[in-house]
Amino acid sequence: MKGLIITLDLDWAPEPAIEETLDFFQKRKINPTVFITHRSSRVEACLSELEVGLHPYFDSESSHGSTINQVVDYVMALPHNCPVFRCHRFKTCNQSKQAMAEAGMRISSNVCSDLEVISPFRDRFGFLEVPIFMEDGGYLWHKHSLEVDDSLRKRLLQEGVKVLVIHPMHFALNTPVFDYMVKIKKITSREDWNTMTKQKLNALKWKGRGIRDLILDMVEEVEHLPFLNMRSFLVSLQQ
Repeated sequence: MKGLIITLDLDWAPEPAIEETLDFFQKRKINPTVFITHRSSRVEACLSELEVGLHPYFDSESSHGSTINQVVDYVMALPHNCPVFRCHRFKTCNQSKQAMAEAGMRISSNVCSDLEVISPFRDRFGFLEVPIFMEDGGYLWHKHSLEVDDSLRKRLLQEGVKVLVIHPMHFALNTPVFDYMVKIKKITSREDWNTMTKQKLNALKWKGRGIRDLILDMVEEVEHLPFLNMRSFLVSLQQ
């Protein structure tokens, strides 16, 4: 089976970035699986269309809470409709995974590869782990080409379902290199990041070729293949 699962990690993105990213995909009749860090009016308005899971951040400085239990309580209270989670920065441990399992989560997507197709598997806690094929930040960190070259095309079209992780801020700003976003984060407070306006986003947006352009080309490259979400993929595995 071949196909693509588009997933969005909100990472506390401001509403204009979320709207811009969802507009892009939904206009192409693609409904991503969204991993939420906070409440989003656009995501909540689309709960009947979107598959929405959780994106907890297990860290002592997390806005979700300073303990595992606090983080779990916080994210479980966010409006969601699918028992799937992915940890921010993939930061997890046995205790946090056990807590998420006890809270009712059943699917995990916390294994991130660099353009490798890895079959889903059951982990020690009974989660169905759905590995990631490509994460935009990691792709930029590795300094891969921003063109769909022969190597990337071959990987995209190989057998298997590929999970893509896209961050609305990378997408909205069209990040060209990893350090571009690092510099923006260093000069932006949490509050300014959360409340950034469309005008501010447009001022920061990279005008040359960036990750958004690559994603657009990738979507066009595989538009003949099915675009799945987590549930439809898992159903296909059981058939």
